[in-house]
Amino acid sequence: MNTHLTDDDIAAVVAGLESSSRAAEHLSSCVSCRQEVAALQRLVADRRRGMEAEHPDWQRQRLEVMARIPDRPAPLAAPARRWFRPLLAAAAVLVVAVGLGMLIPPGAEIPAPTDDLAIEQILAEVDAVLADDSLPGFEFIDPGVDDPASIFENGTS
Repeated sequence: MNTHLTDDDIAAVVAGLESSSRAAEHLSSCVSCRQEVAALQRLVADRRRGMEAEHPDWQRQRLEVMARIPDRPAPLAAPARRWFRPLLAAAAVLVVAVGLGMLIPPGAEIPAPTDDLAIEQILAEVDAVLADDSLPGFEFIDPGVDDPASIFENGTS
């Protein structure tokens, strides 16, 4: 009676380890065990391909990226451009200041602003508005209060 190879013997053959002469003899004569060895070899090869896909070759990818980078860096913009805008803004402010200075004749004094309304008139108008008992919005504070002035007199409604 011919016994088949054990799982350990098949794994040793697939791994390339030294196998016994009995295992080599059996493989040469047994189709079933050769098919098991071939199936295990295919399984190992498929798993290795899967692992390579999961873990890319970083060194190869690094070399590919480095190959795409140009040898010389692109020249930087001229440094003269960096100070051009602030200088232009300062020149514009200077032109505006000189232009406004030329509008005012030399030696002329700027007149002080005059009050169109007298202070007493403004205060009288403010007093008239505050004395009016029908200020809008007070009726919503407490609908039970008929006289809003009573709120200010005693502090409660």
